[in-house]
Amino acid sequence: MLSNYTFEQNFIVMKKLGLLVLLLAFVATTWAQDVASSDKTEGKVVYEVVQKLDIKLDGDAAAFAHALPKERRSKKELLYTGENSLYQKLENDESAEDMAMQHGGMAVQIKMMEPDDKLFADLNKKITIEKKEFMTREFLISGNIDPTGWKMTGEQKMILDYPCQKATKSVEEDKEIAVWFTPAIPVSSGPEEYLGLPGLVLAVEQDGGDQTITATSIEFVAHAKDAITKPKKGKKVSRDEFKQIVDEKMKEMGAEHGQSTGTFIMHIER
Repeated sequence: MLSNYTFEQNFIVMKKLGLLVLLLAFVATTWAQDVASSDKTEGKVVYEVVQKLDIKLDGDAAAFAHALPKERRSKKELLYTGENSLYQKLENDESAEDMAMQHGGMAVQIKMMEPDDKLFADLNKKITIEKKEFMTREFLISGNIDPTGWKMTGEQKMILDYPCQKATKSVEEDKEIAVWFTPAIPVSSGPEEYLGLPGLVLAVEQDGGDQTITATSIEFVAHAKDAITKPKKGKKVSRDEFKQIVDEKMKEMGAEHGQSTGTFIMHIER
């Protein structure tokens, strides 16, 4: 009788231990999944920005037109958490290159400069503060995150091993913008003003593909407290006021529809 009792007792104990091990395994797995999910809500994304160029030269300078760059490349970074984000140029970006050319008795030097623009977004309050540089002046532009107007196309593709969905929105002058976002990273942030979607934006296509923004790397890292801060330096203007300032200055320089995404300085010597 003693041996039978001991066997049954041991069996019950082992059964309880087995259930405890399974329970601990389930808790550990759930905890690991929660940690992995929470880790994705804070990190850094590096984007490559490619903009096609159509530079026209008149007179003697037209001889250099064939050698001018056909596109401009730069690197930007997005620092984000679940509450806010900061989109800015990547420090020590070596994408932009200066050029020097000679033809006959003329020499041309082209210097590409990337403005120190920043866009801060408060994802909870759905507001943005953008710092833009234009003609050596700095401006602060306040705005709102507007998630409306996006249409889901049903198209999908992988970017950096993350499943992404395509959404489009119509903008002024009958233009359409397309973005690719991933719900696998549950943060409503992205490059420039492409915010408020149900997942992190990893790619943007503008102007029929003439300008693209594509994520090249993602790191899930914690940020220092002062890494994501609102820009404070600059003259406060509305977006319409800033557009008017840019348009007026570009007309003075003989150019239409000026953009502040970059600056070209061309110097011609005879």
